[in-house]
Amino acid sequence: MKKRFLITTTLLYSILLVTMSISCSQSSNNTDKYKSDSLKETISEQQVISGETWLKSIFQCQDGNGYCFPDEESVLTEQYYQFFIESLNIYEYPDFETEEEREVAEEAYEDKWKDVYPLDKDVLYPFGRGNGVEKGFNLKNVTISHLSDLKYSLLVDYGVEGIFLNALLLVPSDDAFLIDYIETKYLDSAENEDQILILQNLALANFQLGVNPLDAHRLMGKPLSETTEEGSLEVSGFVDEDYVVITTTMEYKGIKMIYEDNRMIHAYIDQPGKSFGWITCGDKECDKNLLMKKFNLTKENIYNNEEGEETIFMGDFVSLNITLDENDLVKTIEFNTGP
Repeated sequence: MKKRFLITTTLLYSILLVTMSISCSQSSNNTDKYKSDSLKETISEQQVISGETWLKSIFQCQDGNGYCFPDEESVLTEQYYQFFIESLNIYEYPDFETEEEREVAEEAYEDKWKDVYPLDKDVLYPFGRGNGVEKGFNLKNVTISHLSDLKYSLLVDYGVEGIFLNALLLVPSDDAFLIDYIETKYLDSAENEDQILILQNLALANFQLGVNPLDAHRLMGKPLSETTEEGSLEVSGFVDEDYVVITTTMEYKGIKMIYEDNRMIHAYIDQPGKSFGWITCGDKECDKNLLMKKFNLTKENIYNNEEGEETIFMGDFVSLNITLDENDLVKTIEFNTGP
């Protein structure tokens, strides 16, 4: 976490703030399944604004100056905090005397939470805090962007300690809110401003489609087909026989997803009304012009594919390939990410 960052943070914050005012309409086919019962009703604009205001408030320092790390337990729902602690005990700080004891504990943990939250063996603390970061720790900057409904993106800049991108879900609690789920990603020096926008979109797609096959079942139900195979890791034509990966391919109506070791590496969507993050097929409010603004694109991002279809390409290690129809609406969405 002591790496220096090449990200120009001032420009990055400006771009992230722009995303709050530009958005495609969201398909409701999948997103409702992720909400708690209290979020089934339509989210009003005032709730969205109030949620952002509450998020800002929890990072305010006591003296009113700058940004400070909040009290984690007080801003998370009791249920999610319990889930987080159990995840730490299972995967981060295991204390099992036998392998059998570990397997029993993991099975009980999965049975308890698989229909509630995404399960992931890689446990990161909420907001990405590291050693020495406690309540009141001074932060360099905090930037909040609205993703969808009561889902937000939170960029926490610890200064020399690094930058973390968080995607989170709020639920109403009395006259305020609490965080009922948070996904955290450490940003390294290779991720620039435009790539952050793609990662935000991926975070929202995870809310819609699932961060792993088990989560996809929870959010979208039983797929039309599902296959799993085990094989050696292949990167740029090189096969690493010592590293075995499990690849799961799932197909739903209009959606195909491939997960490698429980991480989405590919998605293909071609049915009107289906979404990948902010991008929705066939949505009149999600045309070429809006996508160009949304993702900070230029003419260099546009080309014609082999079928002569106008195509938008964006990203690098994590990329999106979007074909457009004759009306400049999204025809297909393809997501890919490296190993």
